[in-house]
This record gives sequence, structure tokens and C-alpha cells, in this order.
Amino acid sequence: MKIAFHTLGCKVNQYETEAMKEEFSSHGAEIVGEDEVADAYIINTCTVTSVADSKSRKYIRRMKKLSPDSLMVVTGCYAQTAGEELKAMPDVDMVIGNNLKSTICDEVIYQLTLRDAGKGFVKESKILPFGELVGYEEYGIVVSSESQMQRAYIKIEEGCNRFCAYCKIPYARGTVRSRGLEEIIIEAKALVGRGYKELVLTGINTALYGCEEGFKFDRRADEVGLTGIEAVLKRLDELDGDFRVRLSSLEPNVVDKEHIERIVKYKRLCRHLHLSIQSGSDKVLKAMKRRYTRAEYLDIVDELRSFDPMFGITTDIIVGFPGESEADFNDTLDLIKRVKFGKVHAFKFSPRKGTEAAAYKETVTPTEKTARINKLIEEAESVACEYQSRNFGTVQRVLVETFEEDYATGYTSNYIKVYIRDGERKLAAGEFAEVRLVAIYKEGCLAEVV
Repeated sequence: MKIAFHTLGCKVNQYETEAMKEEFSSHGAEIVGEDEVADAYIINTCTVTSVADSKSRKYIRRMKKLSPDSLMVVTGCYAQTAGEELKAMPDVDMVIGNNLKSTICDEVIYQLTLRDAGKGFVKESKILPFGELVGYEEYGIVVSSESQMQRAYIKIEEGCNRFCAYCKIPYARGTVRSRGLEEIIIEAKALVGRGYKELVLTGINTALYGCEEGFKFDRRADEVGLTGIEAVLKRLDELDGDFRVRLSSLEPNVVDKEHIERIVKYKRLCRHLHLSIQSGSDKVLKAMKRRYTRAEYLDIVDELRSFDPMFGITTDIIVGFPGESEADFNDTLDLIKRVKFGKVHAFKFSPRKGTEAAAYKETVTPTEKTARINKLIEEAESVACEYQSRNFGTVQRVLVETFEEDYATGYTSNYIKVYIRDGERKLAAGEFAEVRLVAIYKEGCLAEVV
């Protein structure tokens, strides 16, 4: 039994794909590349943008053409929110929504048994309604990763209850459900024991970890009054081993300056946070229902930079949201300059069916959106270069990941990609190296071993 996976979207999807791979492997399946001929293809979809939906459909059609007798299974957020649309595609055999991914292995084995018996596949769609997306779907201890024993993801939370005006994800993932603290720590110990050097805590909205009514932390956390993500960070800080912890993201509509002050003290936590701003305009933030102001966001940034002037901050920005004026856009450009982001992920606004913003009147033309996003990307790249230059001369600990020509590459704690001169290959992937940043190189910095 050969199984191939194609994963789109966030780190949560990547984690869940790894969990499914482990389940299939435990049943004797061979995991093959996503472009190889397989008995079944599992497409773990994203629906953040219409482009993500389109990529999923194109992959489904391409692989069914390559392997007509294969089973085509679609899961993930696109499957959860557009199950009937996908089921209607002639190339799709099964649609399985979120919170049911742990059942996919058994479903696939059953369908392939039918095929091998000459009975053909049974077209199915199994999707829980929004109100039944409750309880954290536990996958067991996931100890594999696509990152070749360097970086591993640990999912700690599912769902979001913020309902920003433009976002489909709460409808695709349900409300907040947190993973048990002890399960997180057991998985972390297993990953460190296998040699992973960076653990990335991920979830749909990690800042909401443990916030749901009735969630119980462990006794040790309760004794010292720790809650939320801080309880996880403290327990990870206490573990043995040479590793670091990175938060995949925090939402500024959940955390505040005081919250940041509490979590940055943990020694294993990387000096980098992804703080999604979306717009630098208070008017647009209000229309987006982001629940924070520009000033409150900057307070968080000031707290991080007072702790460490070189603290790395990355973000997401939507360009061309309905009602965004030229002045609003300029506010966003100004915020980019003030924060000195290490990287900006920029997106043009596209209405998503079922969200509040889908009913908003578009006021920014496609041409203007393109012009604005090009200008924003240019500014963001200039600012990133300026931020990297401020790090020249600093000594940083880098996790070596890959090799490109005469350079070893990896990321600093504050999320700068570095290229380390290593023509003789003295460095090893999966190990830390102490380096000094000396110059801009490609999209990051050139570095020398100290």
C-alpha cells in the first residue's frame, strides 16, 4: 500500500500530515512522494485564500490523471467548509473534514480493500457540522518530521473564537480546544530524545491555549498560578537537553504588553515572534474586527525590543481591504518602517464566502491592489535589510539545517537566515553553531564561525 500526501497551508496542517503519516506507517504503508504513483493520495487543504482552494483542485486533477485507479481523499479546511463542492468533483473519492483526520487511515484501508476485491470505491463525505467541532482530536505522540531531525512541530491547540471579518478559519476549525499539558510535554521529551533541536509550538491561535472554560492545567501549573501559553513554556524550560522553543505565532488581539513581559523571560524561547498586524490603520483594523489598535500593537513591539533590541518580529498584512484609503495604506507603510519587521507576508484582500467581509463593498480596484502590494513589498524588503544590518557584529547561535554550495544555512534565534562559510563541511546539519553576522547575503546574512 503506497500513500502520498500533499499539504497546503499552515504549520498545523503540516503537523497533522505528519501524524497521519505515522498512522499509515504503523499499518505497514509505504509513504511515497507527492508526485509519485500511489494507491491513495491524501490532500490536506487550506482555505485561507481562493488561491489555496484553486491549488488543491489543480493537484487533485493532476494526480488523478497520473494515477486513475488511485483513491483521492481530500481533508483539511477547504474540505470542512466546501465539502459538497469537492464531493461533486468527479476526481474526488472521499471528503473528510477537520476533527476526523484521525479516522482517515482506517477509511483508506477499507476503500482500498473494496478496490482490490473488484468492487470499486464508495464515494463518501464525512464532515462534522460546526457545532460538533468540539474536543481536541488527539493524534498520539508524533515524533516524525519533514525537517530531517532539526525542527519539529508540536500542536498545542485547535480552533479560534475571534471571528475576524475576513477569515474563514474559525468556521473551518471550530472554537478553541486545547491539548492536555502533559501530552505536550511527553511529546516534547520524545522529540528531544530523538535529537530535534527546535520545537515549534503551533495551533490555530496559540495565544488562546487553555482559555476555554473548564480546561484544566496540571497540578504544578496550578500551584504557581500559571495559565495559558506560559504554563507550556515553563514546563518546556525545565526539560533536559540542548534545544530551543519557537512560537509559531501570537495574535495581538489576544496578548498584551503584560502578557509579553511574562513569557519572554523563558530561556529556551527564541527571540522571535510572528505578530500578525494585518493593517497599520485603526480604521481598517476596526473594520476587520481585529480587537486591538495600532498603539496597542506598538506597545507590544516596544516591550519586545526593550527586552532585546534585536528581537525578531515578523507579520502578515492584507492590502486592499474594503474601505482602505490611500491614507490608511500609508499608515501601514509607516508602521512597517517603525517596527522594522524581519519579514512581512503580504496578501491582497480577496472575499471569502461565508465571512462578514464578503458582503463589504470593494473600494480598492484590482489595479490599485497590485500597485499597493508591490509598494509594500518593496518597503518591507528595505526594512528587513535594515533590521538585518543592525545585527552585524553580533554573535548568534544558529541551528544548521541545509548546505548550499560552500555555505551551511540555518536560522538565528531571532529568525534571520544565515549563510555560514563552510567549504570544508565542518559543520553538521542538526547541530548548533556560534557565528558572527558580517554582511547582507541573498535574503539573509553572511556569517562566520566564531
